[in-house]
Amino acid sequence: MKEAELLEQIQAVFARTGKANLVVPNGDDGAVFTSEKQVIACADVAVEGVHFKVGWSSLFEIGRKITASNLADICAMGGWPNFLLVTVVLPEKYLSGVLELAKGIAHEADLVGAQVIGGDLSTGAELSISITALGETTQPLLRSGAKVGEALYVSALPGLSAAGLYILNSGKEVGTELERKAVLEHKVPTIEYQKYRDSYSKLSSAIDVSDGLITDACHLANASKVQIDLDSEALGMSELRGLDGELFLDWVLNGGEDHVLLGTSSEEIAGFTKIGKVLSGRGVTLDGKEIKAGGFAHSWR
Repeated sequence: MKEAELLEQIQAVFARTGKANLVVPNGDDGAVFTSEKQVIACADVAVEGVHFKVGWSSLFEIGRKITASNLADICAMGGWPNFLLVTVVLPEKYLSGVLELAKGIAHEADLVGAQVIGGDLSTGAELSISITALGETTQPLLRSGAKVGEALYVSALPGLSAAGLYILNSGKEVGTELERKAVLEHKVPTIEYQKYRDSYSKLSSAIDVSDGLITDACHLANASKVQIDLDSEALGMSELRGLDGELFLDWVLNGGEDHVLLGTSSEEIAGFTKIGKVLSGRGVTLDGKEIKAGGFAHSWR
């Protein structure tokens, strides 16, 4: 198949009824859109063998996962995703599956009404996907807004993705419903986008949990110049305790790629779980005692 024919098929996967502010859609040298709000831009790249493993995940699932990580960043800043630019380096062996990858990207984007408006396609030795997400907000939600006396909330307890990775690495047969759930969450995170959107008015600060709860809580604490004290009793409510009573807390504290929303507020937030408090000081503690991150890294090698 010629490159032009392939690009036409990919464009067909991403074709949507144009947004009102999309002046020039996908197909020209560049897309053009207008905005009367503040624009949020973020980018993420995922490389085969580092961020995902084709032997474990379908190209459709990989497309969804990489897209979700970008959409989550927009949402973590109090915004709503509008457009995506997608660049793919594609080994010849995956050529037959490129439309499945595109369909995965489009599927996740459709969950928030975002639209792919351009990008680039090239050949290379390893599959690499880079996505730039563009969103809008009337008021950015930053990491630096946490205040002493507020509570720490999370949209869902993290750790499922890390548990799923543990199961996949072990090579054991997936048996229980919880094991299946963990593996699926590692392949494609379930992001409750509308729940995030409904929480913006109550949150004073927020961050997407992609590198582990301790690490990302530390980012929030450092930016806000406060201390965050995590509550082990609240974290102990994780369903992962039923999967492994010894490892579950490490998954919760250090597991990455869950893409849950972590933030602070002086009010209760519907659907969120209170897991700590904001104190005067610096860094992150667990029940008042110093704790350090376990060092989550995106790597399969």
